[in-house]
Amino acid sequence: MTTTLSTTGLDVPLLEARGVTRRLQRTTILHDIDLTVADGEFLAVMGPSGCGKSTLLYTLSGLEDPTDGSVLWAGEDHSTLDGKARSRRRLLEIGIVFQQFHLLRNLSLLDNVLLPGLLARTEQRTVLRTRAEQLMTQLGVDDLTERGVGEASGGQLQRVALARALINHPRLLVADEPTGALDSAATEEMMDALAEISAEGTTIVLVTHDAQVAQRAHRIIALADGRISGDRPAPGNG
Repeated sequence: MTTTLSTTGLDVPLLEARGVTRRLQRTTILHDIDLTVADGEFLAVMGPSGCGKSTLLYTLSGLEDPTDGSVLWAGEDHSTLDGKARSRRRLLEIGIVFQQFHLLRNLSLLDNVLLPGLLARTEQRTVLRTRAEQLMTQLGVDDLTERGVGEASGGQLQRVALARALINHPRLLVADEPTGALDSAATEEMMDALAEISAEGTTIVLVTHDAQVAQRAHRIIALADGRISGDRPAPGNG
């Protein structure tokens, strides 16, 4: 059973994988994946280590190309875009949160949040700074704006990374094990933040091995050996 949610009324899903296979040398990581993600949906992808969760996430977001098959963004095949256009889409429309934060140590935490906005060049720096400060306040890290990466906890750094991913108002947020390095309290704070972002209409695809985390989504996909082995509404969304 597939849950279909939409904040725009569009019939075309925001994301669609059609027969996606991903090989690395002689190893097949993803096998003939068919998957749709509706605009405004919060999807969790679960499975054991090595099952292809992160590869699926990176392929859906355009960071990696499928070996076979195609990934469509609002009906448009990613592969029809040149490298510059694809990079621009990721910068403006796709926010990415990694497990290991990937924050720059030579910048303050506020400047880390600002960076994608400055690269996009779609808004004045004063407007961007206001948005960055608002995001850090919303995520409970507004007291860390001038601190460095080495002056914050793992949970705080992950929320800063989330603010950075949201600075350009993305339609899609993808998160690769965003709670994997966090304790239970920080995990709850992160999931509360993601639930709030989802409620505002942002589409989210989250990879996790934690069943409690997955239950905060609208829908759960189970992955095993590079294949979808289950697709069900999360508790409370069926």
